[in-house]
Amino acid sequence: MQYALKPHIDSDPICNAALFLKQSNGAYLAQHLSMLDDVGDIVIVSDDPNFGHGISVRLRLTSREFGLGDGQLNLATLPQGVASRFETTSERICLLVDMAWIFSQARAAQMISAWGRAIEDYIANGVIVLSCYDTTVLIEEQVIAAMAAHRQFLSTSGLYRNVYWMPELVRRSTLDEQLIFTLSRLVPEYAEIKFFERNERFAARGVEPDWLGSSGPIGARLNLAESWQICCLGQLRVYRHDGERINWKLKGGAPKKTRTLFAYLLTKGEKGVHADRLAELLWSDGEIDHDKRARLHHTIAMLRKTLGSKETVLRSGDFYRLNVPEGSWIDLTSFEQLCRRGISLFKRGQLNEALQVYRSAERLYAGDLFQDIPDEYIAHDEEDWCLPRRTWMREMALKLQRDMSALLRSKGQLRQALEHCQKALAIDSLNDDANIETMRVFHAQGRVDAVARHFRQYRKAMERIDATVEGSEVYALYLALTRV
Repeated sequence: MQYALKPHIDSDPICNAALFLKQSNGAYLAQHLSMLDDVGDIVIVSDDPNFGHGISVRLRLTSREFGLGDGQLNLATLPQGVASRFETTSERICLLVDMAWIFSQARAAQMISAWGRAIEDYIANGVIVLSCYDTTVLIEEQVIAAMAAHRQFLSTSGLYRNVYWMPELVRRSTLDEQLIFTLSRLVPEYAEIKFFERNERFAARGVEPDWLGSSGPIGARLNLAESWQICCLGQLRVYRHDGERINWKLKGGAPKKTRTLFAYLLTKGEKGVHADRLAELLWSDGEIDHDKRARLHHTIAMLRKTLGSKETVLRSGDFYRLNVPEGSWIDLTSFEQLCRRGISLFKRGQLNEALQVYRSAERLYAGDLFQDIPDEYIAHDEEDWCLPRRTWMREMALKLQRDMSALLRSKGQLRQALEHCQKALAIDSLNDDANIETMRVFHAQGRVDAVARHFRQYRKAMERIDATVEGSEVYALYLALTRV
Protein backbone atom coordinates (compact mmCIF):
# COMPACT_ATOMS: atom_id res chain seq x y z
CA MET A 1 0.00 0.00 0.00
CA GLN A 2 1.27 3.48 -0.86
CA TYR A 3 0.60 6.53 1.24
CA ALA A 4 0.43 10.04 -0.23
CA LEU A 5 2.13 12.40 2.20
CA LYS A 6 1.20 16.05 2.14
CA PRO A 7 4.36 18.12 1.58
CA HIS A 8 5.21 20.80 4.11
CA ILE A 9 5.79 23.81 1.85
CA ASP A 10 7.70 26.43 3.83
CA SER A 11 6.08 29.87 3.74
CA ASP A 12 9.09 31.42 5.50
CA PRO A 13 11.99 32.85 3.48
CA ILE A 14 14.93 30.60 2.71
CA CYS A 15 17.60 30.63 5.42
CA ASN A 16 19.29 27.24 5.93
CA ALA A 17 18.42 24.86 3.12
CA ALA A 18 19.91 21.63 1.79
CA LEU A 19 19.91 20.83 -1.90
CA PHE A 20 20.49 17.30 -3.15
CA LEU A 21 21.63 17.13 -6.77
CA LYS A 22 24.25 15.76 -9.12
CA GLN A 23 27.06 18.30 -8.98
CA SER A 24 27.85 17.95 -12.67
CA ASN A 25 24.52 19.52 -13.58
CA GLY A 26 25.20 23.26 -13.27
CA ALA A 27 22.00 24.18 -15.10
CA TYR A 28 20.00 22.25 -12.50
CA LEU A 29 21.55 24.31 -9.70
CA ALA A 30 20.84 27.56 -11.55
CA GLN A 31 17.23 26.42 -12.01
CA HIS A 32 16.83 26.02 -8.27
CA LEU A 33 18.22 29.47 -7.53
CA SER A 34 16.00 31.11 -10.15
CA MET A 35 12.94 29.99 -8.13
CA LEU A 36 13.95 32.07 -5.12
CA ASP A 37 13.25 35.69 -4.44
CA ASP A 38 16.18 38.10 -4.30
CA VAL A 39 18.87 36.32 -2.31
CA GLY A 40 21.43 39.09 -2.47
CA ASP A 41 25.06 38.67 -3.42
CA ILE A 42 26.04 35.05 -4.02
CA VAL A 43 29.29 33.76 -2.52
CA ILE A 44 30.31 30.32 -3.76
CA VAL A 45 32.44 28.07 -1.58
CA SER A 46 33.87 25.23 -3.64
CA ASP A 47 37.15 23.69 -4.74
CA ASP A 48 35.62 22.92 -8.14
CA PRO A 49 35.95 25.92 -10.52
CA ASN A 50 32.98 24.59 -12.52
CA PHE A 51 30.65 24.46 -9.53
CA GLY A 52 27.82 26.96 -10.04
CA HIS A 53 28.67 27.49 -13.70
CA GLY A 54 26.29 30.03 -15.25
CA ILE A 55 25.35 31.65 -11.93
CA SER A 56 26.14 35.32 -11.33
CA VAL A 57 28.63 35.30 -8.47
CA ARG A 58 30.26 38.16 -6.56
CA LEU A 59 32.95 36.06 -4.85
CA ARG A 60 34.44 32.56 -5.03
CA LEU A 61 36.30 30.98 -2.15
CA THR A 62 37.96 27.60 -1.79
CA SER A 63 36.90 25.49 1.16
CA ARG A 64 40.21 26.22 2.92
CA GLU A 65 39.88 29.97 2.34
CA PHE A 66 36.44 29.78 3.88
CA GLY A 67 37.68 27.92 6.96
CA LEU A 68 36.80 24.33 6.09
CA GLY A 69 39.42 21.61 6.29
CA ASP A 70 41.82 19.80 8.63
CA GLY A 71 38.86 18.59 10.65
CA GLN A 72 38.05 22.10 11.87
CA LEU A 73 35.36 24.70 11.22
CA ASN A 74 37.02 28.10 11.59
CA LEU A 75 34.00 30.17 10.62
CA ALA A 76 33.63 32.69 13.42
CA THR A 77 34.37 35.73 11.23
CA LEU A 78 31.48 35.19 8.83
CA PRO A 79 29.50 37.11 7.69
CA GLN A 80 31.74 40.09 8.44
CA GLY A 81 34.82 38.38 7.01
CA VAL A 82 33.14 37.54 3.72
CA ALA A 83 31.45 40.91 3.37
CA SER A 84 34.80 42.66 3.81
CA ARG A 85 36.20 40.87 0.73
CA PHE A 86 34.13 42.98 -1.67
CA GLU A 87 31.96 46.07 -1.73
CA THR A 88 28.37 44.90 -1.64
CA THR A 89 25.26 46.90 -2.30
CA SER A 90 23.05 44.06 -1.16
CA GLU A 91 21.66 43.76 2.32
CA ARG A 92 22.07 40.01 2.16
CA ILE A 93 24.71 37.44 1.38
CA CYS A 94 23.81 34.01 0.03
CA LEU A 95 26.40 31.35 0.72
CA LEU A 96 26.26 28.62 -1.90
CA VAL A 97 28.38 25.88 -0.40
CA ASP A 98 29.61 22.81 -2.25
CA MET A 99 29.54 20.15 0.48
CA ALA A 100 32.17 18.06 -1.32
CA TRP A 101 34.60 19.35 1.32
CA ILE A 102 33.23 16.79 3.78
CA PHE A 103 34.91 14.00 1.80
CA SER A 104 38.31 15.26 2.87
CA GLN A 105 37.25 14.59 6.47
CA ALA A 106 37.49 11.19 8.14
CA ARG A 107 34.31 11.85 10.16
CA ALA A 108 32.13 13.33 7.45
CA ALA A 109 28.78 12.79 9.20
CA GLN A 110 29.98 14.54 12.34
CA MET A 111 31.33 17.41 10.27
CA ILE A 112 27.90 17.81 8.65
CA SER A 113 26.35 18.03 12.12
CA ALA A 114 28.97 20.59 13.18
CA TRP A 115 28.30 22.53 9.97
CA GLY A 116 24.59 22.63 10.76
CA ARG A 117 25.31 24.10 14.19
CA ALA A 118 27.89 26.61 12.91
CA ILE A 119 25.72 28.16 10.22
CA GLU A 120 22.99 29.03 12.69
CA ASP A 121 25.15 32.01 13.70
CA TYR A 122 25.22 33.22 10.09
CA ILE A 123 21.48 32.89 9.72
CA ALA A 124 21.01 35.03 12.82
CA ASN A 125 22.98 37.73 10.97
CA GLY A 126 20.75 37.55 7.90
CA VAL A 127 22.96 35.27 5.79
CA ILE A 128 21.28 32.68 3.56
CA VAL A 129 23.09 29.34 3.50
CA LEU A 130 22.38 26.83 0.74
CA SER A 131 24.33 23.59 1.22
CA CYS A 132 24.64 21.48 -1.94
CA TYR A 133 25.14 17.71 -1.61
CA ASP A 134 26.15 15.40 -4.45
CA THR A 135 23.76 12.44 -4.30
CA THR A 136 26.15 10.32 -6.34
CA VAL A 137 28.68 9.96 -3.53
CA LEU A 138 26.64 10.46 -0.34
CA ILE A 139 26.34 7.51 2.03
CA GLU A 140 23.49 6.76 4.41
CA GLU A 141 24.85 8.26 7.63
CA GLN A 142 25.71 11.49 5.81
CA VAL A 143 22.15 11.84 4.48
CA ILE A 144 20.79 11.34 8.00
CA ALA A 145 23.22 13.95 9.35
CA ALA A 146 22.10 16.40 6.65
CA MET A 147 18.45 15.82 7.58
CA ALA A 148 19.24 16.93 11.11
CA ALA A 149 21.48 19.85 10.11
CA HIS A 150 19.20 21.90 7.84
CA ARG A 151 15.91 23.67 8.47
CA GLN A 152 14.72 23.46 4.86
CA PHE A 153 15.06 21.50 1.62
CA LEU A 154 15.04 23.12 -1.79
CA SER A 155 13.84 21.39 -4.94
CA THR A 156 12.45 22.43 -8.31
CA SER A 157 8.94 22.15 -6.87
CA GLY A 158 9.55 24.52 -4.00
CA LEU A 159 11.07 25.17 -0.59
CA TYR A 160 10.09 22.57 2.01
CA ARG A 161 10.19 22.78 5.78
CA ASN A 162 12.24 20.03 7.40
CA VAL A 163 10.01 18.66 10.14
CA TYR A 164 12.90 16.67 11.62
CA TRP A 165 15.19 19.64 12.20
CA MET A 166 15.35 20.85 15.76
CA PRO A 167 17.47 23.60 17.29
CA GLU A 168 20.36 22.83 19.62
CA LEU A 169 18.37 23.96 22.66
CA VAL A 170 15.64 21.41 21.94
CA ARG A 171 18.17 18.61 21.26
CA ARG A 172 19.46 19.07 24.80
CA SER A 173 16.00 18.69 26.32
CA THR A 174 14.26 15.48 27.37
CA LEU A 175 12.99 13.10 24.72
CA ASP A 176 9.35 13.88 25.42
CA GLU A 177 10.08 17.57 24.82
CA GLN A 178 11.85 16.69 21.58
CA LEU A 179 8.87 14.56 20.56
CA ILE A 180 6.40 17.39 21.21
CA PHE A 181 8.57 19.80 19.21
CA THR A 182 8.65 17.46 16.18
CA LEU A 183 4.93 16.62 16.37
CA SER A 184 3.99 20.29 16.61
CA ARG A 185 5.82 20.92 13.34
CA LEU A 186 3.64 18.24 11.75
CA VAL A 187 0.36 19.29 13.37
CA PRO A 188 0.23 22.58 15.35
CA GLU A 189 -2.36 21.25 17.80
CA TYR A 190 0.05 18.54 18.92
CA ALA A 191 2.09 21.19 20.71
CA GLU A 192 -0.47 20.95 23.54
CA ILE A 193 0.07 17.22 24.09
CA LYS A 194 1.49 16.36 27.49
CA PHE A 195 3.13 12.96 27.58
CA PHE A 196 4.47 13.11 31.13
CA GLU A 197 3.67 15.07 34.21
CA ARG A 198 6.68 16.78 35.74
CA ASN A 199 6.93 14.17 38.49
CA GLU A 200 6.90 11.40 35.88
CA ARG A 201 9.90 12.70 33.93
CA PHE A 202 12.15 10.01 35.36
CA ALA A 203 10.26 7.54 33.16
CA ALA A 204 11.17 9.32 29.92
CA ARG A 205 13.99 7.88 27.83
CA GLY A 206 15.97 11.08 27.69
CA VAL A 207 18.44 13.20 29.59
CA GLU A 208 17.68 16.37 31.46
CA PRO A 209 20.59 18.83 31.28
CA ASP A 210 21.08 18.79 35.06
CA TRP A 211 21.47 14.99 35.09
CA LEU A 212 24.92 15.27 33.56
CA GLY A 213 27.62 14.19 35.97
CA SER A 214 25.15 12.47 38.29
CA SER A 215 24.29 8.78 38.42
CA GLY A 216 20.83 9.12 36.86
CA PRO A 217 18.50 6.22 36.06
CA ILE A 218 19.86 3.10 34.40
CA GLY A 219 18.16 3.88 31.08
CA ALA A 220 19.57 7.38 30.69
CA ARG A 221 21.54 8.20 27.59
CA LEU A 222 24.65 10.34 27.78
CA ASN A 223 24.33 13.90 26.55
CA LEU A 224 25.12 14.75 22.93
CA ALA A 225 27.84 17.16 24.06
CA GLU A 226 29.76 14.15 25.45
CA SER A 227 29.83 12.25 22.15
CA TRP A 228 32.78 10.02 21.29
CA GLN A 229 34.77 9.38 18.16
CA ILE A 230 35.51 5.65 18.13
CA CYS A 231 38.23 4.31 15.84
CA CYS A 232 38.31 0.50 15.72
CA LEU A 233 40.43 0.05 12.58
CA GLY A 234 44.06 -0.22 13.63
CA GLN A 235 44.65 0.54 17.29
CA LEU A 236 41.48 1.04 19.31
CA ARG A 237 41.20 4.80 19.88
CA VAL A 238 38.40 6.72 21.54
CA TYR A 239 38.29 10.53 21.50
CA ARG A 240 36.09 12.76 23.60
CA HIS A 241 34.01 15.52 22.00
CA ASP A 242 36.84 18.02 22.61
CA GLY A 243 39.36 15.86 20.72
CA GLU A 244 41.12 14.51 23.81
CA ARG A 245 42.15 10.87 23.38
CA ILE A 246 41.02 8.51 26.12
CA ASN A 247 43.95 7.06 28.06
CA TRP A 248 43.62 3.34 28.70
CA LYS A 249 46.64 3.24 31.05
CA LEU A 250 45.10 4.45 34.28
CA LYS A 251 46.83 3.61 37.54
CA GLY A 252 45.43 0.46 39.09
CA GLY A 253 43.98 -0.86 35.86
CA ALA A 254 44.91 -3.50 33.30
CA PRO A 255 44.92 -1.63 29.95
CA LYS A 256 44.73 -4.73 27.75
CA LYS A 257 41.71 -6.08 29.59
CA THR A 258 40.07 -2.65 29.73
CA ARG A 259 40.46 -2.18 25.96
CA THR A 260 39.20 -5.70 25.32
CA LEU A 261 36.16 -5.17 27.54
CA PHE A 262 35.31 -1.94 25.69
CA ALA A 263 35.74 -3.57 22.25
CA TYR A 264 33.67 -6.63 23.17
CA LEU A 265 30.83 -4.62 24.69
CA LEU A 266 30.89 -2.35 21.65
CA THR A 267 30.33 -5.31 19.31
CA LYS A 268 27.38 -6.52 21.41
CA GLY A 269 25.45 -3.24 21.30
CA GLU A 270 22.20 -2.71 23.18
CA LYS A 271 21.61 -6.35 24.12
CA GLY A 272 24.59 -6.41 26.45
CA VAL A 273 26.56 -9.37 27.82
CA HIS A 274 26.13 -11.63 30.84
CA ALA A 275 28.76 -11.14 33.55
CA ASP A 276 29.86 -14.80 33.36
CA ARG A 277 30.53 -14.43 29.63
CA LEU A 278 32.70 -11.37 30.28
CA ALA A 279 34.61 -13.19 33.01
CA GLU A 280 35.15 -16.18 30.70
CA LEU A 281 36.50 -13.88 27.97
CA LEU A 282 38.98 -12.08 30.20
CA TRP A 283 39.98 -15.01 32.45
CA SER A 284 39.44 -18.19 30.46
CA ASP A 285 41.25 -20.57 32.83
CA GLY A 286 39.09 -22.54 35.24
CA GLU A 287 35.49 -22.17 36.40
CA ILE A 288 33.72 -18.89 37.08
CA ASP A 289 34.20 -18.21 40.79
CA HIS A 290 34.01 -15.40 43.30
CA ASP A 291 37.54 -14.18 42.49
CA LYS A 292 36.77 -13.87 38.78
CA ARG A 293 33.59 -11.94 39.52
CA ALA A 294 35.51 -9.59 41.79
CA ARG A 295 38.17 -9.02 39.12
CA LEU A 296 35.46 -8.38 36.55
CA HIS A 297 33.79 -5.78 38.79
CA HIS A 298 37.16 -4.06 39.22
CA THR A 299 37.78 -4.06 35.44
CA ILE A 300 34.33 -2.62 34.78
CA ALA A 301 34.96 0.07 37.42
CA MET A 302 38.27 0.92 35.71
CA LEU A 303 36.57 1.10 32.31
CA ARG A 304 33.97 3.51 33.69
CA LYS A 305 36.76 5.60 35.21
CA THR A 306 38.66 5.54 31.92
CA LEU A 307 35.60 6.70 29.98
CA GLY A 308 34.83 9.37 32.55
CA SER A 309 31.45 8.35 33.98
CA LYS A 310 29.75 5.41 35.67
CA GLU A 311 26.91 5.78 33.13
CA THR A 312 29.24 4.70 30.32
CA VAL A 313 28.73 1.03 31.30
CA LEU A 314 25.22 0.16 32.48
CA ARG A 315 24.14 -2.89 34.48
CA SER A 316 20.79 -4.63 34.38
CA GLY A 317 20.75 -7.67 36.62
CA ASP A 318 23.74 -9.79 35.55
CA PHE A 319 24.04 -8.08 32.15
CA TYR A 320 26.33 -5.20 31.25
CA ARG A 321 26.19 -2.98 28.18
CA LEU A 322 28.22 -0.09 26.84
CA ASN A 323 26.27 3.18 26.91
CA VAL A 324 27.68 5.03 23.91
CA PRO A 325 26.72 8.73 23.98
CA GLU A 326 24.13 9.88 21.49
CA GLY A 327 25.71 11.44 18.40
CA SER A 328 28.92 9.40 18.65
CA TRP A 329 30.77 8.38 15.50
CA ILE A 330 32.38 5.02 14.73
CA ASP A 331 34.72 4.42 11.82
CA LEU A 332 33.35 0.94 11.01
CA THR A 333 29.97 2.27 9.89
CA SER A 334 31.49 4.93 7.66
CA PHE A 335 34.05 2.51 6.22
CA GLU A 336 31.43 -0.10 5.28
CA GLN A 337 29.09 2.42 3.70
CA LEU A 338 31.88 4.13 1.74
CA CYS A 339 33.19 0.79 0.44
CA ARG A 340 29.72 -0.29 -0.71
CA ARG A 341 29.11 3.02 -2.44
CA GLY A 342 32.56 2.97 -4.08
CA ILE A 343 32.06 -0.55 -5.43
CA SER A 344 28.64 0.42 -6.81
CA LEU A 345 30.04 3.49 -8.57
CA PHE A 346 33.00 1.49 -9.92
CA LYS A 347 30.69 -1.14 -11.40
CA ARG A 348 28.58 1.58 -13.04
CA GLY A 349 31.65 3.11 -14.66
CA GLN A 350 31.46 6.36 -12.65
CA LEU A 351 35.18 6.30 -12.08
CA ASN A 352 35.80 9.83 -10.79
CA GLU A 353 33.04 9.52 -8.22
CA ALA A 354 34.21 6.04 -7.20
CA LEU A 355 37.76 7.34 -6.68
CA GLN A 356 36.48 10.18 -4.51
CA VAL A 357 34.51 7.79 -2.30
CA TYR A 358 37.33 5.24 -2.13
CA ARG A 359 39.77 7.91 -0.98
CA SER A 360 37.43 8.74 1.90
CA ALA A 361 37.31 5.05 2.84
CA GLU A 362 41.09 4.68 2.55
CA ARG A 363 41.64 7.42 5.12
CA LEU A 364 39.65 5.39 7.65
CA TYR A 365 41.50 2.09 7.30
CA ALA A 366 44.41 2.38 9.74
CA GLY A 367 44.92 -1.39 10.02
CA ASP A 368 43.17 -4.56 11.15
CA LEU A 369 40.05 -4.34 13.26
CA PHE A 370 41.03 -4.04 16.96
CA GLN A 371 44.66 -4.51 15.99
CA ASP A 372 45.99 -3.99 19.53
CA ILE A 373 43.61 -6.41 21.28
CA PRO A 374 45.74 -9.40 22.40
CA ASP A 375 45.29 -12.62 20.42
CA GLU A 376 44.36 -14.53 23.57
CA TYR A 377 41.09 -12.57 23.67
CA ILE A 378 40.51 -12.54 19.90
CA ALA A 379 41.05 -16.26 19.17
CA HIS A 380 38.70 -17.47 21.88
CA ASP A 381 37.48 -21.06 22.05
CA GLU A 382 33.90 -20.23 23.00
CA GLU A 383 33.14 -17.40 20.58
CA ASP A 384 34.63 -16.06 17.36
CA TRP A 385 33.56 -12.49 18.06
CA CYS A 386 36.20 -10.58 16.10
CA LEU A 387 38.07 -12.58 13.45
CA PRO A 388 35.25 -12.94 10.85
CA ARG A 389 34.57 -9.19 10.96
CA ARG A 390 38.31 -8.44 10.90
CA THR A 391 38.73 -10.65 7.83
CA TRP A 392 35.82 -8.96 6.06
CA MET A 393 37.23 -5.49 6.77
CA ARG A 394 40.66 -6.56 5.54
CA GLU A 395 39.21 -7.95 2.32
CA MET A 396 37.28 -4.73 1.73
CA ALA A 397 40.42 -2.66 2.34
CA LEU A 398 42.36 -4.82 -0.12
CA LYS A 399 39.60 -4.55 -2.71
CA LEU A 400 39.41 -0.78 -2.48
CA GLN A 401 43.21 -0.52 -2.93
CA ARG A 402 43.05 -2.79 -5.99
CA ASP A 403 40.10 -0.87 -7.43
CA MET A 404 41.86 2.45 -6.85
CA SER A 405 44.87 1.12 -8.73
CA ALA A 406 42.68 0.00 -11.63
CA LEU A 407 40.96 3.39 -11.72
CA LEU A 408 44.24 5.30 -11.73
CA ARG A 409 45.73 2.91 -14.30
CA SER A 410 42.79 3.63 -16.61
CA LYS A 411 43.61 7.34 -16.28
CA GLY A 412 47.30 6.76 -17.04
CA GLN A 413 48.36 7.69 -13.50
CA LEU A 414 50.63 4.68 -13.21
CA ARG A 415 52.92 5.77 -10.37
CA GLN A 416 49.95 6.40 -8.09
CA ALA A 417 48.37 3.14 -9.25
CA LEU A 418 51.49 1.22 -8.25
CA GLU A 419 51.41 2.82 -4.79
CA HIS A 420 47.95 1.37 -4.24
CA CYS A 421 49.13 -2.03 -5.47
CA GLN A 422 51.85 -1.95 -2.84
CA LYS A 423 49.29 -1.09 -0.17
CA ALA A 424 47.12 -4.01 -1.30
CA LEU A 425 50.08 -6.40 -1.19
CA ALA A 426 50.98 -5.14 2.30
CA ILE A 427 47.53 -6.34 3.40
CA ASP A 428 47.83 -9.74 1.67
CA SER A 429 50.95 -10.46 -0.38
CA LEU A 430 49.46 -13.65 -1.86
CA ASN A 431 46.12 -12.26 -2.96
CA ASP A 432 45.58 -13.16 -6.63
CA ASP A 433 43.76 -9.96 -7.55
CA ALA A 434 46.43 -7.74 -5.97
CA ASN A 435 49.24 -9.58 -7.78
CA ILE A 436 47.36 -9.48 -11.08
CA GLU A 437 46.80 -5.74 -10.80
CA THR A 438 50.47 -5.17 -9.90
CA MET A 439 51.63 -6.97 -13.02
CA ARG A 440 49.14 -5.00 -15.14
CA VAL A 441 50.55 -1.73 -13.81
CA PHE A 442 54.15 -2.84 -14.53
CA HIS A 443 53.11 -3.83 -18.04
CA ALA A 444 51.37 -0.48 -18.60
CA GLN A 445 54.64 1.18 -17.58
CA GLY A 446 56.43 -0.84 -20.25
CA ARG A 447 58.43 -2.74 -17.62
CA VAL A 448 58.21 -6.34 -18.78
CA ASP A 449 61.27 -7.18 -16.67
CA ALA A 450 59.40 -5.95 -13.57
CA VAL A 451 56.44 -8.18 -14.50
CA ALA A 452 58.74 -11.21 -14.64
CA ARG A 453 60.54 -10.29 -11.41
CA HIS A 454 57.27 -9.79 -9.55
CA PHE A 455 55.93 -13.14 -10.74
CA ARG A 456 59.11 -14.93 -9.59
CA GLN A 457 58.70 -13.40 -6.13
CA TYR A 458 55.06 -14.45 -6.07
CA ARG A 459 55.95 -18.00 -7.12
CA LYS A 460 58.59 -18.33 -4.36
CA ALA A 461 56.11 -17.09 -1.77
CA MET A 462 53.54 -19.65 -2.91
CA GLU A 463 56.12 -22.45 -2.84
CA ARG A 464 56.90 -21.63 0.78
CA ILE A 465 53.32 -22.58 1.66
CA ASP A 466 53.45 -25.64 -0.64
CA ALA A 467 51.09 -24.08 -3.21
CA THR A 468 51.46 -24.25 -6.97
CA VAL A 469 50.94 -21.34 -9.35
CA GLU A 470 50.45 -23.33 -12.57
CA GLY A 471 46.86 -23.07 -13.76
CA SER A 472 46.17 -19.93 -11.73
CA GLU A 473 44.95 -16.60 -13.13
CA VAL A 474 48.20 -15.01 -12.01
CA TYR A 475 50.21 -17.52 -14.03
CA ALA A 476 47.98 -17.10 -17.10
CA LEU A 477 48.37 -13.32 -17.00
CA TYR A 478 52.13 -13.61 -16.55
CA LEU A 479 52.39 -15.74 -19.73
CA ALA A 480 50.15 -13.30 -21.66
CA LEU A 481 52.09 -10.20 -20.58
CA THR A 482 55.57 -11.62 -21.18
CA ARG A 483 54.86 -13.43 -24.43
CA VAL A 484 57.06 -11.96 -27.15
